Amino acid sequence: MRVLDADGHIFEPEAMFADLEPEFYPRRPVALSLPPDTISGDSNLVWMIEGKIAPRITGRGATFPGSFPGSIAGETRRANLGNQTLEDVEARLAGMAEFGIQEQVIYPTLFLESVVDDVRLEAALYRAYNNYLSAACARSHGRLKWNACVPWRDPEAAVAEVKRASDLGAAGIYTMGVIFDRHLDDPLFYPVYEAASELDLPVAVHLGWGSPGATQLFEKNTFFCGATIPVIWGFVFVMTSGLLGRFPKLRMGFIESGAQWVPYTINQIRRHYEPPTVIRGDRSGTPRTRAIDRNYYRDPVDWFKEGKAFVTFETDEDLPHLLQHLGEDGLMMSSDYPHGDPSADEMFLEKMTHRTDVPARLMEKLAGGNAARFYRV
Repeated sequence: MRVLDADGHIFEPEAMFADLEPEFYPRRPVALSLPPDTISGDSNLVWMIEGKIAPRITGRGATFPGSFPGSIAGETRRANLGNQTLEDVEARLAGMAEFGIQEQVIYPTLFLESVVDDVRLEAALYRAYNNYLSAACARSHGRLKWNACVPWRDPEAAVAEVKRASDLGAAGIYTMGVIFDRHLDDPLFYPVYEAASELDLPVAVHLGWGSPGATQLFEKNTFFCGATIPVIWGFVFVMTSGLLGRFPKLRMGFIESGAQWVPYTINQIRRHYEPPTVIRGDRSGTPRTRAIDRNYYRDPVDWFKEGKAFVTFETDEDLPHLLQHLGEDGLMMSSDYPHGDPSADEMFLEKMTHRTDVPARLMEKLAGGNAARFYRV
């Protein structure tokens, strides 16, 4: 049985940005260590970018702890430094094998929030990220794959990077559920979707603090709500806009936010598409729905059944409920390795193989078959 982890991570090292173009090299991210007796505690490493620190570890707009390599927390992680940064690919493969994971798709850590205002600098940092991941995964004997970061706010540059990432061997294109102040159905992004679909690269909507405005609403790390709720927003706008109908070759996945919200959200979308009210509507009886593009809309479950929509689920969720409402072809499992935060599920394989209600045929799909179809790997 193929075990393909749909969501692993890299902790970016400073070496990733060593080959930035000369124009941008002086503005590269710089790692800073904080005294451990500050509020950061043992998560005491942050990045300085554009005069700001990332992650924001306290105060309004806090994101996630700075437990990057070089921090005390990073050094005590059950994965050595080279494993975390992919500077030692063999160590990463050994760490995966400990949990029965044969293959893994890599997502960023630093770029789980919108950290750069200047889109040209952002594009340069993403090029460096993609170069580094391509080289690291090429040393993995085919066991590591990666999703490319692209500058969505500059469609021309983003399309160019999608094409370059495809040539470099990317398995997909990464985004968050909101991109600064734009939803995923914004026509500005249509060229990116077109390029990705033509190159058979899925778009993966991952947990992340993509909207600085939304993140700034809160004064503390709100139990990942600031990062997971944008994934739900992204799902709503993708589905109601009929984005998957507008781009028939496009596949989209919703990553590291659990899955039990999906049936609920689909039901809410259906209530907008066909409102149950009997006291509103035009004289013909047609309900007024301004938010749904009826030229491209399909029931969201159709996209799951047709292999165009996917979601990662967590092993302590209600799997029978998910199967009942979404079917068995769009569900994927993931570890979040080596983050070790509340999203982590490194032992997903062991947990699932001990269940008595998952037949072998279904287990093959959940453990890697569905992820292989999503990423086309």
